Amino acid sequence: MFVSQVFSSTSLNEPGAWFIFQEEEILLENLPNVCKIPVLPGIQQFNFHIKQQHYLGIYEKTHCYTAQITQTPTTLLPQGTRFQPLRQAHASLANDDLFAIAIRAKQILHWDESTQFCGHCGQKTQPSTTERAKICSICHTLVFPHLAPVILALIWREEEILLARSPSFLPNIYSILAGFVEPGETLEQTVIREVHEEVGISIKNLRYYSSQPWPFPSNLMIGFTAEYDMGDIKVNKTELEDAQWFSIHNLPPLPKPISLSRQMIDAHASLRKRDNL
Repeated sequence: MFVSQVFSSTSLNEPGAWFIFQEEEILLENLPNVCKIPVLPGIQQFNFHIKQQHYLGIYEKTHCYTAQITQTPTTLLPQGTRFQPLRQAHASLANDDLFAIAIRAKQILHWDESTQFCGHCGQKTQPSTTERAKICSICHTLVFPHLAPVILALIWREEEILLARSPSFLPNIYSILAGFVEPGETLEQTVIREVHEEVGISIKNLRYYSSQPWPFPSNLMIGFTAEYDMGDIKVNKTELEDAQWFSIHNLPPLPKPISLSRQMIDAHASLRKRDNL
C-alpha cells in the first residue's frame, strides 16, 4: 500500500526507493526475471546533475523519492541499473503499485518544471511549506499540480465495437474514441460531443467505467461505455484517419495492455463472449 505524503520525516541521504527520470525514461535495476525501482542511500553520491527532486510518500514502509536528472553517462549510474522508456516499464516492473507511483512521480516532475514562474505575473514561484503546491512570491498566486482530463468512449452495438485510427497512432493500430474535456462541460457532455464530432452518431445508455492517470504529460483518462443509438459513421478527417465497426471476434491491432483503452476493449469483448456461451 502506498501512502502519499508531501514532506519526509527522514533525510534525503537515508535509503529509499528512487524514481529517477532522464527525460521520458526511468532508471530501473535489472534482476534476472524482472526489474525493480532502485533502493539507494540517497543520490548525491552519484554526481548526477539534478534538475528537480521531490518526496512522494511511503510504499510498504519504504520512503519513496523522485528526481529528474540531465543526460548522464552510463558509467555514473548505480551498478546494475539502466534507463528504460516509462511506457515499457509497466511490463518490466510487473508491479502495478510501483508503476502507479512512477506515473505519479513523472506528473509531479512535469508540473514542477512547467511552473517555475507564475503564469499571472511572471515572477518565480516557491514551493509551499504546507502542501503540494507552488506560491508566487509577488502576487501570491497558488498553483497546484494540474491535470488535463480526457474522456475515452467505448461504443458498442450487438457484437461490434466502434474503433478509430488517429494520424498519431502507430501503423495499423485502432482504439476507442477519445477527447479532451472543455471548460464548462460535464464528463457526460464531453462524451456525447466528442462522439458526434468525430463520427457523427448518437449514443445511449452512457456509463462510467474507470479512470487512469496518464503522464504523457499530465492527463487523467476517464473511461465510459455507451450503446449505439442511431446514425451512420461520418469520419471527421481533421481528427481521424478512419473509424468503423469491428466484430469482437475479429479485432484489429490494439493499443498496449497498459492503456485504459485496451483494458476497456478486452473487458467488453470478454463479457460479450461470455454472455453468448
